[in-house]
Amino acid sequence: MDNSILFQLLSNLSASQRIRLGLFLESPYHNQREDVRRLYTFLLPIAGEGARGPAKEQAYEAVFPGVAYDGQQMRYLMSFLLKNAEKFLIAERLRADEGAGQALLLGAYRELRLAKGFQKVSLQVRHQAAGEMAFHRAFAVERERYLFHAGQKRDAPSYLPQLNRVLDEAYWLSRLKQSSLLSAHQAVFQGEAEDPRLLRFLLAYLEGHSVLGENPLIGAYYYYLKTVEKPGEVAYYQLLKECILPAGLPLEERKALFLLAINYGIRQFNTGDESYLPELFELYRTGISEGLLLSEERISRFTFKNITAIGLRLQQFDWVEQFIEQHQAYLPPRFRATYTHYSLSKLRYEQGRYAEAMQRLQQVEYEDIFLNIDAKITLMKIYYELEETEVLDNFLASLERFLNRRKGLGYHRENYRNVIHFTRKLLEANPFGREGLGKLRQAIEQADPLTERSWLLAQLEKI
Repeated sequence: MDNSILFQLLSNLSASQRIRLGLFLESPYHNQREDVRRLYTFLLPIAGEGARGPAKEQAYEAVFPGVAYDGQQMRYLMSFLLKNAEKFLIAERLRADEGAGQALLLGAYRELRLAKGFQKVSLQVRHQAAGEMAFHRAFAVERERYLFHAGQKRDAPSYLPQLNRVLDEAYWLSRLKQSSLLSAHQAVFQGEAEDPRLLRFLLAYLEGHSVLGENPLIGAYYYYLKTVEKPGEVAYYQLLKECILPAGLPLEERKALFLLAINYGIRQFNTGDESYLPELFELYRTGISEGLLLSEERISRFTFKNITAIGLRLQQFDWVEQFIEQHQAYLPPRFRATYTHYSLSKLRYEQGRYAEAMQRLQQVEYEDIFLNIDAKITLMKIYYELEETEVLDNFLASLERFLNRRKGLGYHRENYRNVIHFTRKLLEANPFGREGLGKLRQAIEQADPLTERSWLLAQLEKI
């Protein structure tokens, strides 16, 4: 029974869900089979995370004591219990999402031709829905309203324009949101691209449309996609921020949009546009203070690392130290020590406390590839600034081999290669060759991508 869907489902239910499933099975409306209840009672204390299911023969004996094992009868019994458990899961979803149940109730009232009940529920569904679901639920309400009047009045077609408007907005939001999520994913991972023709048409159609001002949620996803389409036009990014910084959007939608805006800003910074740093810092500080970057009281290790890096780049050392101290407890336990040590090592480096930085870097377990590379870049900078030339030369060769062996780095690979290239150029630079130093400065300023541009130019000034 180990690999059965039934045992796996029961094993993954919470303690409170198991109690409610027991009550569900006790109701004659849902289940009228005593053998199904007995099987559930037998499996309940056995099922659990990592538990091994009993043999079917053992379960059959518990349900039908003294009766010879019947394999087909046991399969039927397991199927009956599974179907009841699945109906229970559906009931749980409806219990958690009252609006979804009320949308179904609308259809029931329509079929019963109860106008008063229909009107009451349609108003409740409208006011309870939020975010993307609000638009789809609004369409469901308008469709039910049209169908309700179609069976009673000759002027029912007058409801069709409103139905179409609601359908348009529901589609626009879902399409823009899905394209935004896909665009963000493809910026990091290689994958199949969508056909761009429909999205281009939709963006062109919505340009200047009143819905962008009337509905900040549709506007936010529209402006995000425009920032991706025209990354050089900062105005779209500002419009995106104007939609998401105020606390008017539904929480889950606002969380998703914050991550999209942050990830876009990081990509722009990684291509050398440092003007996005203050923007990112503002988004991160707002996201932290309002809990938008927390999920189930946890902060992503990547978010923790990025906040630290941006704060340090802006020389907000006191804020970063306070952030690490106050928020390290929110990191997942598995990564807490690693990312705390790593972040403090970056802070100590920026403070010029190189020995402490190196000590902490030695305590980092390099499970994440980008954390691994960033730690190596920090060590590279320490070796350079301590004038450990021979050690640094060997280290750069080792780092280059490391990058060549790793796949899936995307645009990061070219950035790190540029960092290595220009660090070597600094080592080879002639302090008395002003013309050569000028050309090197120009090359560093024009290189793209190059996240360590500021550090490289700062070291060039010291030659």
